[in-house]
Order: sequence, then structure tokens, then C-alpha cells
Amino acid sequence: MLFLVGGGLIAQALIASKPQAAHHEVEVPITYVDVIEVRREDHRARVKAMGVVRAEREVVLQPEVGGRVIETHPQMVAGGRLAKGDILIRVDARDYSAQVAAVQAELSQASLALREEKSLRQVAEHEWKDRADVSADTLDFALRAPHLDAANARISSVRTRIDKAKRDLQRTSLRAPFDAIVLDEAIDIGQMVGPQTPVARLAGTERFWVQVSIPVDELAMLEVPGVNVEGERGSIAHVVHQTSSNNQTVHDGYAVRLAATVEERGRMAQLFVAVDDPMGLARPIAERGMPLLIGRYVEVELEGRSMRDVIAVPRSAIADDSRVWIVDPEQRLRPRTIEIVWREHAQVWISKGLEPGDRVVGRALAGATEGMKVSITPAAAAAAAAAATATDAPKG
Repeated sequence: MLFLVGGGLIAQALIASKPQAAHHEVEVPITYVDVIEVRREDHRARVKAMGVVRAEREVVLQPEVGGRVIETHPQMVAGGRLAKGDILIRVDARDYSAQVAAVQAELSQASLALREEKSLRQVAEHEWKDRADVSADTLDFALRAPHLDAANARISSVRTRIDKAKRDLQRTSLRAPFDAIVLDEAIDIGQMVGPQTPVARLAGTERFWVQVSIPVDELAMLEVPGVNVEGERGSIAHVVHQTSSNNQTVHDGYAVRLAATVEERGRMAQLFVAVDDPMGLARPIAERGMPLLIGRYVEVELEGRSMRDVIAVPRSAIADDSRVWIVDPEQRLRPRTIEIVWREHAQVWISKGLEPGDRVVGRALAGATEGMKVSITPAAAAAAAAAATATDAPKG
């Protein structure tokens, strides 16, 4: 018994003398976030795409008659500019002039033969006017009706040949069918040409097209003639091409039509944008910028439809493609499910899910949970305060 009591006393002494662990409060790390205080506004959608410049009208000219080239236009060189009606080349016309003269002489002979037949008919009518004992066919032949018909037919045939000879004579001058720039030429003075000889390849300078590749789901935001708007002009476009490392030239254009098929490789829709006076020829030469060049790869920005009462947030704020985090007045995270109506550059435009004044976290947080305590970065807080001050300030 004495042994048990002694053991208990020793145990109590050991318990009373055990070391005590020091008490430390666990510090929860602070999560800092940048926020954007959102507001509703109207926004016109903009679609950026790349495209290739094409000629609206391009033609390979060939002469309609053969012969030796005796004259060419001074601008009949690659890059040369031609006005509608300018003579590109002249073919030796002497043989064609001789042909016109020969057929005209034949017309004179045919006209004389017709006059003779008319005179003979008058004589026959006088001789046969009282004959009643002959058939109608015999009388018709006696009055030289078939001969007169043949003479008239010959006159008609010769006049047709005269018209052709005169057309051939005119065709010895090959003219530009529209205002154009020479893309290629393959002719020179002294060369023999024929109806199948390519002379020059021309592109019209009045208007160029830019063939633009656009995602199909972005077409609904654009105005395309014949698709969702009447008339010949759709969405306004700005065609941009770099003229140097630091400079660029902008040409105004407009959407004109949509191709019926998508691009085979990328499954992109093909939209055609028209640019009037792409070479600036209607302006004084001192005011002309760098012209659009056929085949050039350019950037095109199209103005789309206007969206009303939408909210813009950075793409980086979107989590799971349908949700953002906001910071409530108690500095805690709250999720919001949103409806995105448009994506543009580094922003998205939201129609539902947010209200003006909501503080949206600018970058989606890994491991964020609802109710998590956060702190707004000083820079973001200062920007929000400045924006609130500007909004509340009286307008004068």
C-alpha cells in the first residue's frame, strides 16, 4: 500500500513539472487584389482581322485583229497608269483601210446593179401589163422580182461587210477599258500580234477589295449588304498598312459582300471590304499617302453594331468562361455568374450578372473561395476613390 501511494505522488510531481508550450497566434496571410469598379455604357463593337488586297477589276487585254505593232503608249510598262480610252497599242492599219475601200467599191457596183434591175422591172411592167394569159409565177419572173431580190440581198451583204471592215479598222487601236494600272505587259513596237496574243494585264484603279478572314460567330455584329442590311454599303472599315517601322497609312472602306463559303483551312468567313480610290489619284499628289498595293497583307478594323448598357471587364477577370469574382463591402470574395455578349481585344462585354459599382477582381485568383477575406491594393483603392470623386463632382 505504501508503494502505491508513493507511486501516485511521484506521478503527480512529474505532471506538475512538465514543460508548458508557448501560445502563438497563427497569422493568416493577406491576399491583395486589384479591382475595377464597373459601370454600364454603350459600346460599338469593333472587329479586327487581316486580309489581302485584291483588284476589283482585273483583265488581260488581247487584240481583236492581227498585224504588226507600230505604236505603244508611253505608260505601257509595269506600274504605268492609264485613263479609260487611252490607246495602248496601234497595229498597222493599212491592210484594213484597203479592205474598207475595196468593200465600199463593191457596194458601188452592187448599187449600180440594183438600179439596173429597177429599170428593167419598169420596162417589163410596161410590156406585160396587159397580159392575162400567164401564170402568177411566170409574171413574177417576167417582172424580174427574183433578180431584184438578189440585188437587194447583195446590197445588204456588202453593207454588212463594210461594217465589219470598219470595225476591224477601229480595232487596230487597242484601248484601255477603264482607268487602270499596268500589272504586266508583253508587247513592243515591231512585234506581230494576233487575236490570241496577250498584250497587257490591267487592274482598275477606281476601287480595290480587301478579302478579310473573320470568325463566323463575329459576323452577327457586322452590317453586311444582302445579309442583314439593305443597300450596297455595310460596316465602315479602316484598312491599315505599315509604311515603315514607325508609320502607317489608313484607308477608309466599307463592307460590300460575304462569300458563300468559308476558308477551307481555318473555317473562317470571307468578307470583302471595298476601298475607293485606293491609290489616292483623286487627290493632289502632295496629299497622297502610300497607296494600297495589290497582294499586300493588311490589317482591317471594322465598326460593328452598337451595344447598349453593357459592362466591360478585362478578359483576365473571367473564370471558367462564365464567372467573375467581386469584392463585397466586407472585403470578402463573392462569385457572380455573367453573360458575355462580346469579346474584343483584352476585354469582354457583359450584359447580365453585374451591376454598376460592383468591384470586380481584375485577375482570376487560383484557389479563390466564396467568403475569402481579401485586401484591395493601395493603387486600386486610390483609383477607385478618384473615380468616385470624379463621378460625384458637379459638372459645370
